Amino acid sequence: MKPVYEKRDAYIDEIAEFWKIVFSQHVSFANYIRASDFKYVDAIDKIEVQWLALASKTHDTRDFSITFHFHGIDGDFQKQTVTKVFQIKKSEDDQEDGILTSEPASVEWPRSYDSINPDLIKDKRSPEGKKKYRQGMKTIFGWFRWTGLKPGKEFPHGDSLASLFSEEIYPFCVKYYTEAQRDLEDEEGESGLSADDDGEDDEGSLGEVDLPLSDEEPDSKKRKV
Repeated sequence: MKPVYEKRDAYIDEIAEFWKIVFSQHVSFANYIRASDFKYVDAIDKIEVQWLALASKTHDTRDFSITFHFHGIDGDFQKQTVTKVFQIKKSEDDQEDGILTSEPASVEWPRSYDSINPDLIKDKRSPEGKKKYRQGMKTIFGWFRWTGLKPGKEFPHGDSLASLFSEEIYPFCVKYYTEAQRDLEDEEGESGLSADDDGEDDEGSLGEVDLPLSDEEPDSKKRKV
């Protein structure tokens, strides 16, 4: 599928705010991201997933990498490309499927997050330091530090977010984008009908008819673009 994805991604690169719209349309994505993080999630211009599966005589590995291309935000956040690699750590007896793990990836944090940037917190043992550290680790930038080996001390459900990117958002991004366009057209159509209703007099028949609802109502959890 690699050649297919590469060709698809070349078309996607020409669509303004493509990934912003995809993230807004996906029902579950917002559950992982703090509200203040969306400013920086919206700075993602491109995502690339590479599957690193290598067949062996005993089993297939399911390692993969996710590369994010961010545009800069003047005075706050610098333009950068960040790649995070994920690996399945097998059990010693090799009888279980293993767990998803990852090495911390180097990413430049926004200046507005200096107070909660773990690298800038001088005293992580004080109550205030611990509080700020936990806040920082819950941001999307804390996810880039996630390893999967420190439960309760890292970005929560970091493995689930990684799987969301690799198994849903990246492979089916065009689906989410087209659904968002359809939802927008439905909303505009309903808005137009409402305007026509207002123009009818009290005796008009249109005001007495129950108009059919759209087949798919926009999910309440979706962010509005």
